Amino acid sequence: MSEETIMREETTMTDYAGSATMPEERTIERTLELEASPDRVWRAITDPTELSKWFGHETDLELVPGYEGAMIWDEHGRYALRVEVVEPPRRFVWSWVHEPDVAFADAPSTTVEWELTPRDDGGTTLFLRESGFRTDLHHKQNTDGWIEELGELMELLAA
Repeated sequence: MSEETIMREETTMTDYAGSATMPEERTIERTLELEASPDRVWRAITDPTELSKWFGHETDLELVPGYEGAMIWDEHGRYALRVEVVEPPRRFVWSWVHEPDVAFADAPSTTVEWELTPRDDGGTTLFLRESGFRTDLHHKQNTDGWIEELGELMELLAA
């Protein structure tokens, strides 16, 4: 594999027309092929100090399912989150609200799933999936946001 990091993206919208129980699903999926080891990528997506280097300006996070913390951006505000799943160093899941400066329980949330797969060459395939969007606007905002944020993650890992 070349030195270049590859990012594949899929934005899916599935319409469950005619179903009373399944609303339209808006999902963002990204796959990154990274030269960094799975342990290094795991630290970058789970360590509060590392996260604050590429995803927001401050991170309140403990790797304990049920922990409620936040991602904080100086210009956007505080986004409450809840840790759902921690399976080092392969899988990390959190849910977070889309509106700033509200408690987790007081707003709708989406779920962000990170899956790391080691490659034979020592690198990592990172798969990101965010689901649960209720509006096209929030889906579009986060689609654009992940492009920027994952670009910053790739820069951090390449340094």
